[in-house]
Amino acid sequence: MKKTSGFKFMTAAAAAGTIGIMALSNGCSAASTLNDVGKGCSGVDITASAGLAVKGFQTATDALLAAAQKVEAQWMTVCNKLNAEVGAMPGTDAASACGNFAAFFNGKTVTVALDVQASCTADVKAEASCQATCNAKANCDVKAKCEPGKLSVECNGTCSAQCDVHAPSFACQGTCQGECTAQAAVACSGECSGSCDAPTWSGTCDAGCTASFDGTCGGNCNGTCDGNTMSGGTCAGHCKGTCDAKATGSCMAKCTGQFSGGKCTGMCTGKCNVAAGAMCNGTCNGTCSYTPGSAMCQGTCHGMCSAEVSPPHCEGKLDCSASAECNANCHSEASANFNCSQPQVTLTCSGDGGAGKICDALIKYQGDIGAAWAATFALKDQIGAVAGKTVAVFQAIGDIGASGASCFAAQLQVAVKAQASISVSVCATANVQGKASSS
Repeated sequence: MKKTSGFKFMTAAAAAGTIGIMALSNGCSAASTLNDVGKGCSGVDITASAGLAVKGFQTATDALLAAAQKVEAQWMTVCNKLNAEVGAMPGTDAASACGNFAAFFNGKTVTVALDVQASCTADVKAEASCQATCNAKANCDVKAKCEPGKLSVECNGTCSAQCDVHAPSFACQGTCQGECTAQAAVACSGECSGSCDAPTWSGTCDAGCTASFDGTCGGNCNGTCDGNTMSGGTCAGHCKGTCDAKATGSCMAKCTGQFSGGKCTGMCTGKCNVAAGAMCNGTCNGTCSYTPGSAMCQGTCHGMCSAEVSPPHCEGKLDCSASAECNANCHSEASANFNCSQPQVTLTCSGDGGAGKICDALIKYQGDIGAAWAATFALKDQIGAVAGKTVAVFQAIGDIGASGASCFAAQLQVAVKAQASISVSVCATANVQGKASSS
């Protein structure tokens, strides 16, 4: 079995990279239940910078735990949809639901290639507001102390540099991270829904493929089916040659019908979903980035704004030691309230006769899988970062007292619980493809 993956978590301005996933070979264990956590913070002195940072840690860990549990429930829903399609037993949590679907792979030869590209943004306004409180307490001038080129502000005026607009159905003449809808054909390096005039494509074409097809066929296959020569007729396995309907795989001919769920290497008419960003001259449902010059910017300005609507926000290193930890907590809290553009999902699936139900289920719900996948990895690193903190980080800022130490200890257990919850979701990403190693 083969699988691939890609994910990009976006702040307002930059991507963090690509994460590969190693599937677990021993299944997923449900997150353990920790009771009476997070109840020891009422006595923390928030008038001091150190105490304020501890309270920020409490807020961030509580938010991340709630978000992790929400994503875990999202995976339970996705996997139970898959279970209903293949006839497997439903599960009562993400671990059992996705484990039941993975078990359905046993004894079957199935090849799954799944690529997910997604762009997610933290809640910039909430982070800026939180940072302003920290910086005021620490007497930190964020404009003077922020890493050069990393200062941004929510703007409703003219912007001297790049403007990022996060809004649904925004008229965009710039780079769109998300879904660009254009009436005219556009060059689409991502997922195309509509028509694709490229000589090669990978995805699903309802009209089939007339040359060099390799994948699953929902109509008649001419060529080979699981290695056996065919001259027409349905193929319940892997088709190579041509396919006259519902071709899902790769093709070296134009898609003359409705194209979806894949990459069009040429011109796309309809909707183009690009996680990494591509030029768009249409409507952007995601984040549109452009350089307005003297034009209005109603979004995040990465320069000077004539009409700021929120405190300035530092997206890089902030050279104020007393507020740095509090700002880190702000980022974690904002990351728990993230927004993801529609994921770009490319899924191909084939195998022996027993693979049909599995492939049909995965293809039917690939959008739901992509959304849960994106949410999982929008949280994973942030939760790992807070779970790895020690009380010494806060004591280095100032005296946190017994109440601060008690609060930190309680909230560290919250972070551990969040880490256990997100680990179930990471495992679920593997189980929807069976138990395999990443390639």
